[in-house]
Amino acid sequence: MPEEVQDRGIGPSTGLFARCETPVNPQFSAQSSLAADGGSARSPKQLPISVVIPAYNAEAFICRAIESALCQSLPAAEVVVVDDGSNDRTAKLAEEYDPRVRVIRKANGGPASARNAGIRRANGEWIALLDADDFWLPSKLEKQVRLIEPGVALVHTGAVGRGNDFPAQNTFQELWSRNYISNSSVLLLRRAFDSVGGFDEDPALTGAEDYNLWLRIVAAGWKICGIAEELMVYAPPANSLSHRLLRSTTPEMLNAIKIVALLRLSADELLRKELTVLDRRGRDLVSVRELKQARACFREALERQRNVRRAWWWLATWMPISLLNWRRILLHGRTGARRDKTAATTNIS
Repeated sequence: MPEEVQDRGIGPSTGLFARCETPVNPQFSAQSSLAADGGSARSPKQLPISVVIPAYNAEAFICRAIESALCQSLPAAEVVVVDDGSNDRTAKLAEEYDPRVRVIRKANGGPASARNAGIRRANGEWIALLDADDFWLPSKLEKQVRLIEPGVALVHTGAVGRGNDFPAQNTFQELWSRNYISNSSVLLLRRAFDSVGGFDEDPALTGAEDYNLWLRIVAAGWKICGIAEELMVYAPPANSLSHRLLRSTTPEMLNAIKIVALLRLSADELLRKELTVLDRRGRDLVSVRELKQARACFREALERQRNVRRAWWWLATWMPISLLNWRRILLHGRTGARRDKTAATTNIS
């Protein structure tokens, strides 16, 4: 974990950010443009970046997210908050927080719909995505723009709370094997986003809509670059890991079906992907001791393709939790639970 996060806590209220008075980028113009291939010959200080923050009932943390966007060492051109039909004070807090923040209100439609709405109204040629319950470290944007070169459409970073376990080469096959891109770490070329049709707003895809977009972008021939440094903080509500694991399997399976159909991949490729999703989600659910749900994942995977390792995991879901906990301690020590939960978090789309 970066030293400033570890020592000072995680958010403006705990001292990570002083109240930021950095102006929006004075060089910004809605008419300015980047090279057609995604490169830029201009100084990073002139790069037009719009921050888009979708928010639903986020009054507890929306100000923290906004502050982290405003306090960047490389100022963004604008910060756009999309209130997705909240019934709390999210929109009011965002509107009153700082005059540099623009708030868009819309009926509830889910995160994909909110992000699309914000990006459509944004003026920047580069879009920095930030979920309302996450926040950035101050040098994030500045370090990301250094990686922009011709053909690059997406730059992502490591994340405190999810790690930086991703390959050096961001190929389709590497990304197809698992989603290692944290949504709130992404800096995205607007033209690439538009060229693949934006986020898929199918409600059944919620939870994997970001992964679906990354795959379509790299499949279209755009380059994706990653910075291993942890420059954003993944900070979901406490005790939400099990809930997110439980609801993520169906969207991931649907995402596999959609991508296979779009790219005309083989039935064998779809089966391999579905088995990967089921096996990984089953192991993640075992790690947080949601054994009934883990058992269902392994059972479904065994019905599709039997093997000894998968059968062993299915049998493990019948073990008493106390026995599983002792096994974890014997194999990994008392820090094993922490590592298992970090791995489970990393594997959530």
